[in-house]
Amino acid sequence: MLNLDVWTIIFQIINFLVLAAALYYLLFRPVMRGVKERAAEKERLTRELAQEREEAARLRTELEARLAHADEEAAAIIATKREQVEAERKALLQETQAEVERFLVEAHADAHRLRQQTVDDSHADLLDAVLEISGGVIGRAAPPEVHDALVQQLSDRIWELGRSEMERVETFRRSLGDRTPTAYVTTARPLSPEQQGLLARTFTALADRHVNLELKTDPALAAGIRVRLGDTIVDHSIAGQLADLRESVSTALKERMAHE
Repeated sequence: MLNLDVWTIIFQIINFLVLAAALYYLLFRPVMRGVKERAAEKERLTRELAQEREEAARLRTELEARLAHADEEAAAIIATKREQVEAERKALLQETQAEVERFLVEAHADAHRLRQQTVDDSHADLLDAVLEISGGVIGRAAPPEVHDALVQQLSDRIWELGRSEMERVETFRRSLGDRTPTAYVTTARPLSPEQQGLLARTFTALADRHVNLELKTDPALAAGIRVRLGDTIVDHSIAGQLADLRESVSTALKERMAHE
């Protein structure tokens, strides 16, 4: 027959309860706490993953929107550049056309000026040749009396100036200052002593002081006399008259060419 000891049973029960309590506090509770912590960590990671997925989706949507907007901006920039290039091309074309037209106008004006200059030069050369020949012919053909008459006319002209235009004479005298003036006399033929004395008296009266004479002969004058006294030049020669005639003929030719 089985013999059971009550105290032994009670002791075993107490040992079991102590062991169960020890297992609960030393093993089960730490395990459960770890399980809860891992579950909380997993839930946190799950929330973060969901947030990251949402952020990724948002960034993707934003990127797609930016790409679409970038395409629109690129198309707008290309269209603007095309319009700008077209405008620059038209402006360049207009500028080129204006430059070509200006060049044609200037070329036409240059051609006209060149033609006019050529005509003027030919007229000038012709006039110079005619007057040079005329002066030479007159110088050889004119008798001495013509030369003497021109010298006398110059003297008479100066005396007449002193009688009719005294204010002009006074202005001339003041322009000489205090120096003793010299009259530089050029004649087509040598002057006689009487003519030299006549000119000396004439210029002395004009300057109201003694005037030195410096004489020179130049056959190119053809006949007559040219005098420089101070800043005043008096030309009473055939060459001077031919020069005046040349200016008149040249002016008349230019006016005629302008009306044609």
